[in-house]
Amino acid sequence: MSEYPRPLSVVIGVNGIGMGHSVRQSVIAQYLRDRGHLVRIVTNGSARVEYFRDLGFPAWDGWMPTLLARGDRLHAGDAVRANVWQAPAGAAKHLRLRRILRDTGVPDVFITDYEPNTPRLAYHFGKPLISVDQQSKYRHLDLPPVGRYARTADEQRLRYFAPRVDRSFICSFVPLKADDQKLEFIAPVVPDVVRSARVSTEPLATAYFSRYFDHGPEESVRALAEVFRKHVPDRALRIYAQASETRGLRQYADDRIEICTFDREAFIADMARSEVVFSNAGFNLISEAFVLGKPVHLIPLPTYDQHWCAKVVHEAELGTASPHITPGAVLDFLSRSRELHNNVVRHRDQHLLADPRERIASCLETLPATSQRPLAPSAR
Repeated sequence: MSEYPRPLSVVIGVNGIGMGHSVRQSVIAQYLRDRGHLVRIVTNGSARVEYFRDLGFPAWDGWMPTLLARGDRLHAGDAVRANVWQAPAGAAKHLRLRRILRDTGVPDVFITDYEPNTPRLAYHFGKPLISVDQQSKYRHLDLPPVGRYARTADEQRLRYFAPRVDRSFICSFVPLKADDQKLEFIAPVVPDVVRSARVSTEPLATAYFSRYFDHGPEESVRALAEVFRKHVPDRALRIYAQASETRGLRQYADDRIEICTFDREAFIADMARSEVVFSNAGFNLISEAFVLGKPVHLIPLPTYDQHWCAKVVHEAELGTASPHITPGAVLDFLSRSRELHNNVVRHRDQHLLADPRERIASCLETLPATSQRPLAPSAR
């Protein structure tokens, strides 16, 4: 139980696109619950709502507007056209969330992870708003363009989602600094199942490629399988993809190359025993690979976030990156795997071992106490 005078009531808002946000916030939510606090979730999409409900949290669906960039910027006309038909239902969802919180107990504090619902709820109820994410570095730091990608759209999106926050915890797998005292950089939030995984090094490479709109895993899977089939006879390759993708990818399998439907526990176990990891450049996967001491070869999807992550990893010599899977890039990466592994382990031991959950919880528990009626049982 927490040493706080009474349990805090916390509502966590989670961007439901992809699994990275949900995994990170589920780790924080379970930690706060273990300290005796009352945690509820607002996310978007029925699959993410059920994910949190399966973990035992009251969870509700909120609206995530579509804010796609054009020319590295968000344009008002694009936003109106993309959302005009969904806006009435989205507004109704938000008003429903207000009613639920009034009926079941207004929380003491809201946490947001790259989504707009909890900031508006925090402003409406006059409660503190804390951001815990990795994207806020693009809002607060003057980071340079990466190739043709710039941080402008990410900064615009963050300012729309949360115009103001009381404090921002920014996850980073490399050291970053800021002068603003309301910002605090923390190590990535990584699940205990990753930190406690049994790590070994076998002649195995594990890969995961995902879809981002019309950019799917087909090209990377085909090319990586071909490189291993022709040039890498001494290692097995296990490629993971989402269930909707694997049927079309199984044609690239053989005796040493396996195409697997993504299962998080199996994927973590395979990463932990692999020599190297191939993937797109998602923040959470990179962080988990580094905690396991595994170097990564990254093929970034067409976003500034993924290109920034890939650039930083490559420059820090914690892995390599290339626009596409090519024999030269793959073989160079494999030839340097021992050197890169040693770099990753040193970097991990210096920067990534601290558990940031204690720091987040301590911040919440030192917020000024506010009066609140007891939480009523929540209807699903």
